[in-house]
Amino acid sequence: MKKRILIVLTLTSFMMATGQNTERDANYHFKSNSFAVALKLYKELQAKDTSNAIFNDRLGLCYLNTNQEPWKALKYLLLVEEINKSDASFMFELGKAYLYNYRFDETLTTFNNASALTGKNQELMNKINLWIQYTQNAQNYYKKPLDVSFINLGKNINTEMDELTPVISPDGEMLFYTSNQKYDSKFMLYTHNVYMSNIDDGDFDKGRILSTVTTMDEEFVAGFSNANDKLFVQLQGYEAFQDLIFSERNGKAFKGNTLLNANVNSKSGEIAATETENGDTLYFSSNRPGGMGGLDIYYALKLPTGEWGVPRNCGANINSAFDEDFPTLSTDGSLLYFCSNGLNSMGGFDVFKSSIDATTREFKSPVNLGFPLNDVFDNKTVAFTPNQRYAYVSTHRPEGFGYTDLYRVVFNQEDPSVKILIISLKTGTPEAKNDFTKADSTLRITSYLKGKVVFGNYKYDANSKQATLALPPGSYSIEIQGQLIEPYEFKIVIPDVPTGGKVERKEVFIKLKN
Repeated sequence: MKKRILIVLTLTSFMMATGQNTERDANYHFKSNSFAVALKLYKELQAKDTSNAIFNDRLGLCYLNTNQEPWKALKYLLLVEEINKSDASFMFELGKAYLYNYRFDETLTTFNNASALTGKNQELMNKINLWIQYTQNAQNYYKKPLDVSFINLGKNINTEMDELTPVISPDGEMLFYTSNQKYDSKFMLYTHNVYMSNIDDGDFDKGRILSTVTTMDEEFVAGFSNANDKLFVQLQGYEAFQDLIFSERNGKAFKGNTLLNANVNSKSGEIAATETENGDTLYFSSNRPGGMGGLDIYYALKLPTGEWGVPRNCGANINSAFDEDFPTLSTDGSLLYFCSNGLNSMGGFDVFKSSIDATTREFKSPVNLGFPLNDVFDNKTVAFTPNQRYAYVSTHRPEGFGYTDLYRVVFNQEDPSVKILIISLKTGTPEAKNDFTKADSTLRITSYLKGKVVFGNYKYDANSKQATLALPPGSYSIEIQGQLIEPYEFKIVIPDVPTGGKVERKEVFIKLKN
């Protein structure tokens, strides 16, 4: 009996010690701003003690300060609202939690209550006023949504962690992105690295770390050149903290990594960069002294020596007292895309576009890309394909694999890519095949959309021994008929993906009539 009591007491002591260790670790990571790690620990603690005010409060704040389903913060903060309703900082955070659930009226009420509690805290008052402006913007954009569809890029790209900053090579053949799926057990942290995936007809192969730019620390995708020859990467390490490098493309591989010169990389932080197609201008973001506030976007011209000259600020039409970041160019170089957390955002960072005057290099007033491309969370990058129907973004969506996933956005009002399908008729077998060369004026190829409606009729060219079909996205039945051949039918689905002008060739084996 005494032995059984001793075992029970030992187990109880062990469980209490384990719980205390978990709480100690959670508090440590929370105070160190390691919110992702603290979130997991507080979830465990709160599940065992659902009425604990500290656990609920900090679990809610961890959700708000990570990409891990921030809308879930509201549930836990509401549990401790009553004891914190006189705390301006708490009410400000509660207001953000309401906004992340698109509950605009309650958001504004809560922010106004927070504002009344700030007293002489002007810094907090300024934050609240900014978020009130965000909420009012969000209400307006939310009423006029874009006609777009979001398609998750799937398990070859997305994980249960964060996938960020997607960049597409201008030829549409490669995707680059940042992910923190790799865990460093020594430091108990998920580290960010650059990943790449080859694209084939809209399909992505398994994302893999780009070893050419991998360091002992962390790397982030920073941009791609419009000339299709350089990947820009931001380093966050001991020797190169927030500095930019580039790696040169060689087919589907990359070689070397070169630090940009001292005119670009400063003692401050440089985040992202892109280069014009002719290679004469570099756009990049930096928080160096002398800017208009926070991160600004600059451009540098290439000198005769091949080095980048002294940067120039892009000016008040682009930059503000807030942060502007992640400059990218449209394929033709006429538009500058960037993100800003300024007064025209609908919550944190939104993506904007500005037209560039090719002669004067002046920028027109930026335009918010609108909801739901932008939403109440941080939206920092958009990667358009040459066909403006498609773009790639990183965002929170309920159907995602993890915290932040990569999606293809389809702008439904833009014309879709057309698949070029070239059909060649053959006789025999794949191992012993012959071209169909008999003259048959009755030979016709017909495409039926969804198997019912005639989409097109095509002649078979006896000289080139092929027929060319141009098919937009859809499900088709293709029928081949003629006096000399047995009827043949096959089905094909054309996905709504950027094709990059690629041509698909299909050999069809037919039987001759007796």
